[in-house]
Amino acid sequence: MRFILVLLPLFMLTGCAGLAVGSFGTFENKRENFTLESERNEFGFGISEPYSTERVIELWGKPDESYQEGLCTVYSYHDGFSWSGVGAFVLIIPIPLMVPSGNDEVRIYFRDNQSVAAVSEYGEVTGMFGYMCGSNECGFHAGAVNTGKTRKVDVAWCG
Repeated sequence: MRFILVLLPLFMLTGCAGLAVGSFGTFENKRENFTLESERNEFGFGISEPYSTERVIELWGKPDESYQEGLCTVYSYHDGFSWSGVGAFVLIIPIPLMVPSGNDEVRIYFRDNQSVAAVSEYGEVTGMFGYMCGSNECGFHAGAVNTGKTRKVDVAWCG
C-alpha cells in the first residue's frame, strides 16, 4: 500500500518544471474540412465531404443544443467540462486551483443542410508569471501567453 501511495504522485506530473503561476481559459479551433471520428472509408482515411444534419445525428446522436447563427444552423455537442482558474508550478509539481465553468463543446455549422465547418473548444494557459520549462522551451514569462492561438473563432461563413 505504501508503494502505491509513493507512486501515485508520479502519475500527476506533467513533464513541465519551473516556478510560475498562471491563469487557465478556453480557446477554439476551426476545421473547415473535417471528418467525424466514426466516418472512415475502407482504407481507414477520413471522408472529408460535407455532412447532412441527418448524417451527423446518425453518427453523433441528438445534439445537446441546436440554434440559428446568421445563415447557419448550429449543432452543439458537449465535450466535457471547461475549466477556469489559476495554477502554480513549484519545481515539477503542478498545483491547480480551478473550477468547472461550463462545458467544452464541438459546434458543427450547417448551411442549406450541409456542414461547412466545425469549431471545437479546449483549455489552455492564457497568462503566466514566472520561469517555466515545458514542450522543449524554457523561459521567463510575464503576461499573456499562447497569443497565437484563437480565443474565439469568427464564424464569417454564417454571415
